[in-house]
Amino acid sequence: MKQFNKLFLTSALIFIGLGFLLIFQTQNTSKLRMIFCDVGQGDGMLLISPEGKQVIVDGGPGSKILNCLSENMPFWDRSIDMIIPSHAQKDHMEGLLSVLERYDVATIVDTAVSADSSLYKSWSDHIKAEGAKIVKGRAGDRFLLDESISLNVLWPTESKVLGWSSSPPKDLNESSYVMRLDFGPSTGSGSSRCAYLTGDIPKEILQGVIDRNCDILKVAHHGSKTGTNAEIVEVANPKVAVIQVGKNSYGHPTQEVLSLLSEVRVLRNDLAGTVEIDSDGSGYQVK
Repeated sequence: MKQFNKLFLTSALIFIGLGFLLIFQTQNTSKLRMIFCDVGQGDGMLLISPEGKQVIVDGGPGSKILNCLSENMPFWDRSIDMIIPSHAQKDHMEGLLSVLERYDVATIVDTAVSADSSLYKSWSDHIKAEGAKIVKGRAGDRFLLDESISLNVLWPTESKVLGWSSSPPKDLNESSYVMRLDFGPSTGSGSSRCAYLTGDIPKEILQGVIDRNCDILKVAHHGSKTGTNAEIVEVANPKVAVIQVGKNSYGHPTQEVLSLLSEVRVLRNDLAGTVEIDSDGSGYQVK
């Protein structure tokens, strides 16, 4: 009996120790984690700041985003600091319904550009039921994750959204959020430690709102020729380009876009699965 109690106590101490180690590892890191989830033909991204803030940008189609969250968050964690759907289309928004059903969400950043679809109605019902703080992000807004990490909204502008309130754009991609994630100091020559998050924005709009070199470019519209041109690649001058894409019949990513990125390290979800890029602010590492 004494030997059993000793064994039980030892096992309990090991279990508790592993638990504290897990908590320490998941809650105390010195790096920003940018996780481009493998959600199939769609976008879904999880950001985890060094202080443990969790932000989801898009949720892909279906509910595969939940697999990505469970693989990268502690199993007991059922809270999300912020979710941001880039725009109201299935391949970006549908998975966020599952997120709202499973997690407590503190803040939702939404363009409030409506779509005539059952998905958008369901989205509206879900966010009302969630009771989260709703923020209508506009160009110029800055959302602080940690002291030195921020999401900066570049598009859409307030005037555009006001116009869309009475007459939504025929192409919802035009309403897609464009954001710049800043996570470190300027590296000289106009470059910054940053990442462009582009949703499905058309290239004609994107080339007018990006404003500096960034290490990372989330390629717009799954590598469609409608989202990227030579001017964008030249201004962004990325070291790494991430294409969120799955098996599809659209021809994404197009050879035209891949050729534009021929001198850039290209990472694709359909080939590599989930892609993670970590940064301590002074550099970055692809995992």
